[in-house]
Amino acid sequence: MDSLQALRRWLVFVALLRLFSVGLGYAAPHRFQTNLYTKKPELVTDLTGRTFAAWTLTTCLLCLICARNPCVPSIYGATLLSFVLALLHFSLELVVFKTMAWQFALQPMVVAGISALWMAAGWNYYTNFAVRAEPTISEDVTVNKDE
Repeated sequence: MDSLQALRRWLVFVALLRLFSVGLGYAAPHRFQTNLYTKKPELVTDLTGRTFAAWTLTTCLLCLICARNPCVPSIYGATLLSFVLALLHFSLELVVFKTMAWQFALQPMVVAGISALWMAAGWNYYTNFAVRAEPTISEDVTVNKDE
């Protein structure tokens, strides 16, 4: 499997993981009190659970869009930034705000860290040299007026 295909599969896998959190945030936001922000569960309300779910849904969609065509620098950059922001969020909650325990912060931090490192290291290759598997939208809608 080539590097581009591996990145695409990883992004879809991460999107599916994030989709699980979206479901939790909308269906059972109180679960974040016992499964994520365990050190200060009183700070987690239904509203914060739904807000977390909305942000996570946005990043899930970014992963899927980037998986379709990771060679577009703006899409690639936005997806990379979403991983950096997730890593920053969980790091702050763990170290500064002390709302999380290590065992609950570790999984999202590892996924965000691996993803951010992979995408940062591959920026030049994926956005400049990797062959696009699908045409871009502008290529799809190009019309020849002579016909």
